[in-house]
Amino acid sequence: MECLHESCGSVDKIWLPYEGHVGTKGLKSHVYCINCGAVKNISTDRPKKASYFINSLSKVDKRIVKLTKVQVRLIVKELEGIKDFDDAYSMTRQVQEKTFIKIVKNYCNVSEDYIASILQN
Repeated sequence: MECLHESCGSVDKIWLPYEGHVGTKGLKSHVYCINCGAVKNISTDRPKKASYFINSLSKVDKRIVKLTKVQVRLIVKELEGIKDFDDAYSMTRQVQEKTFIKIVKNYCNVSEDYIASILQN
């Protein structure tokens, strides 16, 4: 069952290491869910909604990769099956991108660099 995250109050925040693009930058107060205990991601590496990744499939150049409707459907179905894929509390964008690249590579013969370039545009 998915948790409908409810943030703790500002007084109850916990102090944890803060990680940015360059690495650990010290301590910051983090919000956590009072229902499940998951700590909210406050880094600059915030997750995107699953629809962002699904829409990025439309950016595939038809001359380079022929992506059929069946392949797109299988990719979408697998993304939807991943628990908490677009959860701001337990996922980072970097993990999302790695997962998306792995799934797309399962269904079509395309390089990781090409998929990553689609996500950057």
